[in-house]
Amino acid sequence: MPAPLFIVGTARSGTSWAFDLIASHPDLSMGYESKLPLEGFELYKQFGPIASKADMQRLFTQLQEQIKDPMNTKLYGLLSQPEVLAAAWASYESTPGWASICEAIFCSLETTTHWGNKTLRIETTPALLELWPDCKFIVLTRDPRAVVASQEVKFDTSVAYSATYWLTHADWVLSRIENDPRYLVVDLTKMATDPRPTLEWAFTQTGLSCELIEQLIAAHPGDPARLEKWRTTLSAERQRHVEEYCFAPMTRLGYTPELATKQREINKLRKLWLISSFHGRELLQDPGSIRRKQVFKRLGAVLGFK
Repeated sequence: MPAPLFIVGTARSGTSWAFDLIASHPDLSMGYESKLPLEGFELYKQFGPIASKADMQRLFTQLQEQIKDPMNTKLYGLLSQPEVLAAAWASYESTPGWASICEAIFCSLETTTHWGNKTLRIETTPALLELWPDCKFIVLTRDPRAVVASQEVKFDTSVAYSATYWLTHADWVLSRIENDPRYLVVDLTKMATDPRPTLEWAFTQTGLSCELIEQLIAAHPGDPARLEKWRTTLSAERQRHVEEYCFAPMTRLGYTPELATKQREINKLRKLWLISSFHGRELLQDPGSIRRKQVFKRLGAVLGFK
């Protein structure tokens, strides 16, 4: 199968626009933050050997019952279709493993040869690489002031929480994926100004045709001027706090602090409290998801453990 393509970024960093642009390629089926690739793999590991199409059907039923994925109802609806079951079984017989099953499901979404997903957690990329070693990642970065301002409006998050989230992403970009040819790191404003280089890299790396790039851009143009909206919505005090929390990494990524003069650390205990208070209720409602969502690995990434 061709290499899958993943769009990675923090919430409110342009991943939805990038998704609309890239997913409009006619030979690419994309999931919108689908939980199927990794949470499905955890269920697959627990399920045991698949010796027949009937076993595959039981796995599909478990995927539908145990993974809540409201933004991908069309994708999950495929698990009830006999032709998708048959495609997954044939793919599994040829190449046993979750990777081939997942590929068959995704490619059935738009009847394509290629597939991919949008994700908001860069710390999950090693797990994706274990399943699909040749996969490629477009990693979006955005000015932390813009990310915090947008998250505050959309999700009512605190400056400290949004900064912690942004810092986790920035740490991976700056210290964990450097010089890895499977990742393309691109600033959102730069991509919105001219998406062509990013699209050419993505499509060339995954074996997709570049012929339709101009048509895709015309249908989903970038809007770099809109990305400066944070300057009118983020107060000077909050801007200074963002810059203090993110001072060193934002400078290394090319974003210039305007009010802060030095780094202000968010200690590990506070990071743990921020993440737990924001996500804890969701996990308590579905404790079985802790393993599927790789919560402890993700917490380790937030706290800076290698």
